[in-house]
Amino acid sequence: MTREQFSGIDDYLIKRRSQRGLSQEGLALELQSYSELFADIDSLAISRWERGKVSPNIRRQIALMEFFSDEAHLLLSNPDFELKQLPSMSAFQKMLDQQTSYNHVMGAHPYIPSDNLNFDKVNKHADNAGQMIRWITHYHSNLTRQRENWDPAFITPLVEHASTEVTFYQVDGVLIGHIILLRVSPQILDALLTGQMDDCELTPAHLISNDQAASTYMLSAYLGGRHIAEDYLTHLLLSLIENPLTLALGYRARSDIGIKLMDFFTGIRVATGEPLTDRLDGARYNGKRYTYVSFSIQREDLLSSPLLLNLMRHSSEADR
Repeated sequence: MTREQFSGIDDYLIKRRSQRGLSQEGLALELQSYSELFADIDSLAISRWERGKVSPNIRRQIALMEFFSDEAHLLLSNPDFELKQLPSMSAFQKMLDQQTSYNHVMGAHPYIPSDNLNFDKVNKHADNAGQMIRWITHYHSNLTRQRENWDPAFITPLVEHASTEVTFYQVDGVLIGHIILLRVSPQILDALLTGQMDDCELTPAHLISNDQAASTYMLSAYLGGRHIAEDYLTHLLLSLIENPLTLALGYRARSDIGIKLMDFFTGIRVATGEPLTDRLDGARYNGKRYTYVSFSIQREDLLSSPLLLNLMRHSSEADR
């Protein structure tokens, strides 16, 4: 149903309510039955929203769009759709600059120029995908200081599954970033995040097809420098949001930048791995270091994330 253009939530509500043939009171009553988010809403609140006196928070705006059978991410990603409550990306940009410009362990490539860098984005069907996978196994073993030794025999069958999404970022054939997204059941995701199941126990039999409801598990990810950060994150988030059958995102953060990204995504901590003492090892959370810290983000929370909305709107603006 999402085809019309709207200037903001006030314009959207007026038009959609009129199309549905509802009074302000009638809409308030239907919304109360639709979601607990609107339990305290009355016709006066609807009137104030439509007159632009106040604006419902982003979570409520998303619920309103879903009530009217619209795809919220398509509306909210339009830079012309006014979002008065959307924070700027300045804090996120500052974090990226700090993490990817100076700390080579967490993502900078000191041999590759950082200004106006052109990179290639390839998928799992690339001719050199096998080499990329081998490099990822080395990366993971180094990242975990050999606590978790991956090999191509483990990763390759998972990557080759039809529902697995893989992106490799390359410069002159050198891997500078990657992401591997697996579709699993909520039960398997919970087992992975709580430590009941190790990554290496995953097999293609655990994976779920794209036409079924599933959670997404970020098996491996590496943000290889400031120059690919926005493309990397926009690609990740849109791949999750654009499939309405995606229920949640889960991730085991094994580095400081992984923790910071989950903070910006408003991720909920699920569990922590073994404690560590080396200040450069593992992921730092609440003043302590762990082999990993796992996070889960429900679809509705991800969609209302200021980071996601800013990235989507910035991407849409750049495409014009």
